[in-house]
Amino acid sequence: MSSTSSSSASSSGCVTPSSRATSPSSERAESATWPNNYVYAAVNPTPEFLSAVFDKHAGSKGEHILGVIFSNDDAVLTIEGVLWNTEELMGVTYSTSSSPLTSRVLSSVCSQISSSNLDSQARQQLTLTLASLRSILCLPFNAGKATLYIVERPKFVFTPLSHSTGFRVSNSTTSSKREQDPLPGNIPTLEEWVELWAAWDMVTLQMIPHEMLHQKPIDLRHKCLFYIGHIPTFLDMLLHKSIGGGATEPAYFWKIFERGIDPHVDDPDHCHNHSEVPEKDEDWPTLEAIMAFRDGVRQRLRNLYRDLETGKRELTRNIARTLVMTHEHEGWHIETLLYMLLQRAGTGTRPPFGFTHPPWHILSSQWSQTTPPSTSTVTIGPSTITLGHDDSEALDKLPSHIHDIHNHIFGWDNESPARTVQVKQFRAEWRPVTNGEFEMFMLEGKGKNVISMPKSWVQDEDGEYKVRTMFGPVPLDVAREWSVLTSYDDLTYYAKCKGGRLPTEPELRLFLDMYDIGYEGGANIGFRHWHPTPATAGCENSGKGSNGGIWEWTSTLLDGHDGLAPTDLFTGYSTDFFDTKHQVVLGASYATIPRLAGRRTVRNFYQHNYPYPWVGARVVYDV
Repeated sequence: MSSTSSSSASSSGCVTPSSRATSPSSERAESATWPNNYVYAAVNPTPEFLSAVFDKHAGSKGEHILGVIFSNDDAVLTIEGVLWNTEELMGVTYSTSSSPLTSRVLSSVCSQISSSNLDSQARQQLTLTLASLRSILCLPFNAGKATLYIVERPKFVFTPLSHSTGFRVSNSTTSSKREQDPLPGNIPTLEEWVELWAAWDMVTLQMIPHEMLHQKPIDLRHKCLFYIGHIPTFLDMLLHKSIGGGATEPAYFWKIFERGIDPHVDDPDHCHNHSEVPEKDEDWPTLEAIMAFRDGVRQRLRNLYRDLETGKRELTRNIARTLVMTHEHEGWHIETLLYMLLQRAGTGTRPPFGFTHPPWHILSSQWSQTTPPSTSTVTIGPSTITLGHDDSEALDKLPSHIHDIHNHIFGWDNESPARTVQVKQFRAEWRPVTNGEFEMFMLEGKGKNVISMPKSWVQDEDGEYKVRTMFGPVPLDVAREWSVLTSYDDLTYYAKCKGGRLPTEPELRLFLDMYDIGYEGGANIGFRHWHPTPATAGCENSGKGSNGGIWEWTSTLLDGHDGLAPTDLFTGYSTDFFDTKHQVVLGASYATIPRLAGRRTVRNFYQHNYPYPWVGARVVYDV
């Protein structure tokens, strides 16, 4: 690698963060993000190599971050005044430097890069993910020919489903060849459970201070301690349904932790069937007792995996569904608990442990340069689309289907069966409504004195609007390009005032099928960031991009459909909410686990006037 001078990108295509105002405290916080060591990797380094490089140049030296440079082409990379050393690891020759490289790169960060480089960044992000590394900051520079990533090894990273080792089982009903191969489908491996437990334990045991265990961050949900007990209880009860055996002790946990609450927003006394919980704090189990119970349930699950892998127990479709359902249920509740905790971020909730505080100053400079689409909308359809997939739980125990697990995709009851829908032509906004757009609507537009401040915002004592993040509120200017998170009712009114409406479920599904890039394409899913990011669809890469890590409202009510077989494993999961109050939402937030985000048939749902979940919306128009 050469250390001679390189030309800077043109001023029109570069971000100069130093030109934006910042406070001394934010500068100190962000200077802690700069690594002491940098490596220049080959064009296509392997995940194994990157993991080993991080261990050598960061982990072994007691540091938690490393600068990694990827070259986007075969050109020689040059950075003025940087001294490089040549090293070798795993048979790969690479360069290292301890020069203050980040500040040099920041002087010529490119905000406008070609679609081929966007593809390169997606591949690079995937490689980092497979190396169990997370990008804190991505800085394309040198006229887009190279990208500097500031990376860390966080408490957990979710492996993309397509790169999972796959569930292996010894089963007398399968051939000897298939016994040795991963079973196609979506049954989680024990390793995936361990990834999920790392996320759940970090959120529940390190982000919730002890004094918040008996507090309700929002009134319409239980106290925090309930959810810590609910997750192992749900797993224990479904394992009992599937394979038998008694309750893990203490058995009375089944009575108080079985099911949470989702009361009607406008009538909190109206609620579905749920557990009866203690009224007094002192009558609840201690956290230590819940942890002992959790450990016992997890061991019960490990024992089941051992028995399946050795052939002691036969894998059936019912057991497979139980493993998928309980794993995804825990994934759902990570997100539920986090949108509750967001309401206390900065006033109780601790920031995510083991994840670097975002360098807001640098990120907001990049986001302010976000390239808008050349046209705000795209015309789609007419088209025929398939919703759902064929996965009826009613077939699980039939002799003809009991072993129908090979290459089967298990889901929730409201996803099945597959059904064909006609979609008329319509126009859709490339990107969801942003915080900046909603602020104008609320303060100066037709929403003035009609709609309230979103619950994802907070107003400080000086009257300034800020946007909530798990690291505490940030000025609205930082989050201006993020999608606004607010209720269906507010966004429906916004769309109406703009001359449009919110999309139906088939319309939004068609848009996402055509343009969403997903987790492996670099979307902000699975805790790549702990906050939304600006949407990117509508520009390069044939319009493909992401919505920045949010769910999206549809105008479709959650209801039954022909062929839906209500689940017996989780009674009432969908049917309890066929109440004309819950809207279907699609997509995925930044806190959605990739296995849920990646299955296009997944349907989430929330009450139309529920203001807390991480749901935004895009406006569509009739043609």
